[in-house]
Amino acid sequence: MTMHPSLGYDIITQELEERARNAERARFVREHPEQIVRLPRKRWISTIARLFHPLRHAVHPQSTTCDSAHAS
Repeated sequence: MTMHPSLGYDIITQELEERARNAERARFVREHPEQIVRLPRKRWISTIARLFHPLRHAVHPQSTTCDSAHAS
């Protein structure tokens, strides 16, 4: 099924506008870093993050080299 040409134009126009907005936002952040306020994460968000991503918060010991690789 083919797309009507005007629909394709609308999609391309929306993507270009989105890229322009993202570029403007990135420029603003680069030029005014003192105006960006990062709020602390709420406790329940951290708890849920630990439940869903337990490996991110766990400490893993360094793996040692395999003995079988040195035996041959």
